Amino acid sequence: MPLIITLIAGLFILLGAVAIKFFKETHKVEVISFALALGALVSLMIFDLIPDMFEGEIKWYLVIVFVVVGFGLLFLLDILAPDHEDHHDTEENHDEENSAHIGIMSALAVILHNIVEGMTVYTMSMDDAKQGLILAIGIGLHNIPMGMLIFSTLAHKSKKDKYILTSAVVLSTPIGGLLMMLLSGLLTETIIAALVCVAAGMIVYLVAMELAPHVIKTKPAKLSVIGSITGFVVVLISCLLG
Repeated sequence: MPLIITLIAGLFILLGAVAIKFFKETHKVEVISFALALGALVSLMIFDLIPDMFEGEIKWYLVIVFVVVGFGLLFLLDILAPDHEDHHDTEENHDEENSAHIGIMSALAVILHNIVEGMTVYTMSMDDAKQGLILAIGIGLHNIPMGMLIFSTLAHKSKKDKYILTSAVVLSTPIGGLLMMLLSGLLTETIIAALVCVAAGMIVYLVAMELAPHVIKTKPAKLSVIGSITGFVVVLISCLLG
């Protein structure tokens, strides 16, 4: 089951590609996906992860240390990853060769990024399948705009090259899960608890440094507010029912 959950997270990249191919107003798709992800991950942290972490297998001060480690790890990975906002077509960057280069570099960076996220989702799913699924959906929604970037910048490449790179990005998340599955025999309850805290640190980074700043400055604000509240409430209801 944890491996299937990581695959679900990876498949959201395809939604970004579909949005580019079939929807005219892709900006609205991007706004909604970021807002839903923000609300969902904030709700997951408040009502599920934080209570579990401080009632878990490790001391409270080690919880804080591992959360900081997770935050720092994703910060370092995001230095390598491109910001899709910086790559909208302009007179300076519109030529086909540069566009394809952006797409290829974006794909390679996201593959590395998603392998680590896949390991995180798998770890969370081992501890609690519901938490893992909510995290996978939150990360997946956050990755929709990156799928839009990669697919659009590869528009002038051959279909073979485009689909190979897109498939590699989609599968990178379950590959991370597969790596964790191969290591699962070495994982004790204490190690799993520590890895969950690392995962929580990554979520804090996504929310505080990426999702929240983006949603706050995105227009139309009304759509962002509705999306954030919807994501928050849906996960809250899921936590209460659980």
